[in-house]
Amino acid sequence: MLLQEHVTLAPYTTLKVGGIGRYLAVVDSVGAVEPVRQFALHTAVPVLVLGHGSNVLISDSGFAGLVLINQIKGRTYTTNADGTTHATFGAGEDWDAVVADTVERGYWGLENLSHIPGTVGATPIQNVGAYGVEVSERIVSVAAISLVTGAVRTFTPAECQFSYRDSYFKTQPGRDWLITHVTFILHPTRAAAVLTYADLRTFAAAHLDYTAADIRAEIISIRSTKFPNWQTIGTAGSYFKNPSITLAQVAALLDRYPALPHWPQPDGTVKVSLGWILDQVCGLRGYTDGAVSLSAHQALVLLNTGDSATAITEFARYVADTVYHKTHITIEPEVRSV
Repeated sequence: MLLQEHVTLAPYTTLKVGGIGRYLAVVDSVGAVEPVRQFALHTAVPVLVLGHGSNVLISDSGFAGLVLINQIKGRTYTTNADGTTHATFGAGEDWDAVVADTVERGYWGLENLSHIPGTVGATPIQNVGAYGVEVSERIVSVAAISLVTGAVRTFTPAECQFSYRDSYFKTQPGRDWLITHVTFILHPTRAAAVLTYADLRTFAAAHLDYTAADIRAEIISIRSTKFPNWQTIGTAGSYFKNPSITLAQVAALLDRYPALPHWPQPDGTVKVSLGWILDQVCGLRGYTDGAVSLSAHQALVLLNTGDSATAITEFARYVADTVYHKTHITIEPEVRSV
């Protein structure tokens, strides 16, 4: 086990901020987890698991524990009797590279989730979703190791407790599990295509012989106009969740803002577009305070060019307070603060 001490954590997150980590270790195989786990237990320090750090804000004071960088790799495809394919990927695989691989092989199922930063292991934690698809709809199982006991377990989708941008792995007990592999179901034909978003329906109508690769290319084109390059600028993508509110709340808002995009949910609430609210109601699209800003292209996206996590926290608090003042909606971050 190669253990580093007193490591600056900013380079390990896409927001490019974060103080000193007391310890840092990289694991690139299932077997490499146990000595790291034992070290954390013997030194009685907490463990923070990171992949690409695309959905975390580490404080300026750093992390007084062990940062475990998950780089477990591997890609396996197994064809089932019904023609579907189960694809198992190591948690440390780059997510967009994996999506590209499935598309190049002619499979359908993950193309709508193209051009999203992060690793495979992060997708079930966050229940990543885009363009009408959430990974919870594609996940067959999640393999993980308990950082407390060392037990190995395979979680079913039901056991993952998926909900909007949430899962069991974001709970306190769930954070004790290190995800090692995720298995997805893929389909052989475009009967599995999801075209619920208007942009994709328009594209499909104009390209009747479209492939999964075409859908992926179109989504990359669309997202490239809305989201910055996370490799060159500090960002976590969408910083806040789209809020779900009551029927009474949405009715009151629609009286004032008839164009507000909204989507009824199975639980009786209504999800509303926070990006639209930030832009049209709060006037915050492109708003800048020092090194932190909301994107001029997509108001839901927070950008950072400085080195202060505190500045990001204060900026996000101002945005949330503004939304509440204008709409009486309490918004929540997608990003985890550490």
